[in-house]
Amino acid sequence: MKPFLNRYLTTTGTAFVAITLTMSSAPIPTWASWSSTEVVPVTIPSSTSSSNAESGPGFGLTAPSQSAPGSSNPSDSQSGPGTSGSSLSIYVPEQEVGPGIPNQNITNVPLLPPVPIENDFLNNSIIDPVVKVTDHYSYELMEADIYALQRIYGDKVHINIIGQSHDGRSIYEVIVGNLAAPKHVLFQGAIHGREYMTPLLMMNQLEVALANYDTGHYDNMALSDMFQQVALHFVPMSNPDGVTISQFGLSAVRTDFVRQSVLSSYANDVAEGKTVLPLEQYLPYWKSNGAGVDLNHNFPAYWENISTPTTISYANYKGTSPFSEPESQALASLSTQRTWAATVSYHSMGNIIYWDTENNQAAESSKALAESVSLVTGYQLNHSKGAGGYKDWMQTSNQYAPSITLEVGSVACPMPVSEYDSIWQHNKSVWARVMSYVIHH
Repeated sequence: MKPFLNRYLTTTGTAFVAITLTMSSAPIPTWASWSSTEVVPVTIPSSTSSSNAESGPGFGLTAPSQSAPGSSNPSDSQSGPGTSGSSLSIYVPEQEVGPGIPNQNITNVPLLPPVPIENDFLNNSIIDPVVKVTDHYSYELMEADIYALQRIYGDKVHINIIGQSHDGRSIYEVIVGNLAAPKHVLFQGAIHGREYMTPLLMMNQLEVALANYDTGHYDNMALSDMFQQVALHFVPMSNPDGVTISQFGLSAVRTDFVRQSVLSSYANDVAEGKTVLPLEQYLPYWKSNGAGVDLNHNFPAYWENISTPTTISYANYKGTSPFSEPESQALASLSTQRTWAATVSYHSMGNIIYWDTENNQAAESSKALAESVSLVTGYQLNHSKGAGGYKDWMQTSNQYAPSITLEVGSVACPMPVSEYDSIWQHNKSVWARVMSYVIHH
């Protein structure tokens, strides 16, 4: 038996559980209400009473400033304003494996030791790299780095602009490898604004791939041969407006539409008891796009079943319809241009891999891909079924493909730069591992 086959998330006493909330309505099932859209078994200690809705910025959190993102993992159990009335039993979805949950009862999944795969480059440093580690890896830095890499590596790099955000920022696709390769893999990151550690990770992966294109070897194969068989497509920042809002606030907003959307979202969230923070402390927690729509709720994968806010918000609002947003439209257009051998979505946080969804047409291959990536990351698998996310759509659409989501990091977003070294060590080989996997499958 291969060593990764037992790498599943197994916790004693874990099960889908129902809790009783006090609300003024009749009992109805509610699921997929959180921005990660992952409904999972949860473990609630017998001594702990739990309220699992994301309470929003300012409930038990110490807000990070926008010049220095917060670095603590919140543990306060306060869940926001109480209500009264009749009892409502619900299935408990995951407590946003991503960031910012003050009432978080699920601890980080333990990391397994990565299994080294034979290679001759991943432990080497690039002298004077283009992509440099910084606590605010911004849209402008990414854009400059993309073109700098093209100047250095020439025709090994192909750049496309696949769309424009509400605030006029380009959504970049960067391709490494043979454009006519028989197989293609899509990596996308930062679909949630405050998860801006992932573009830095992906751009570092991109530079390492380019720097070793002609000389490196992985899993007994020359990278140059691998890139003839597989082209890698990186969309490092799927939500550039959201990243910019989280990093720099309203001062970096370009258009009146986005400015008013942010202010309206804040007013909504204050009115609904989601935050008690002043605006400047609220904005670092921003996940949505510039219009207040959570892009990872905006894809047609059981979209109608997602229970989210009814108005624009810093997080979780699914939009008026699937593909209502230019960013989700851009990813959809790119994704339908070809048949993909695999897709990989980068999120934060949790150190786990999601691979499943309802009616998953690529369940077996997605699980196998997740097992392969688990081997080199040390991240355990979680078979929870998402809805409305990019991965979920790619597993259920007519052009379905093996797809996984990697949740990186161990603390709430926005993550401090001190987390980056660990994230890099566990993810530096993912692109090569995925290439090797699709070559052999």
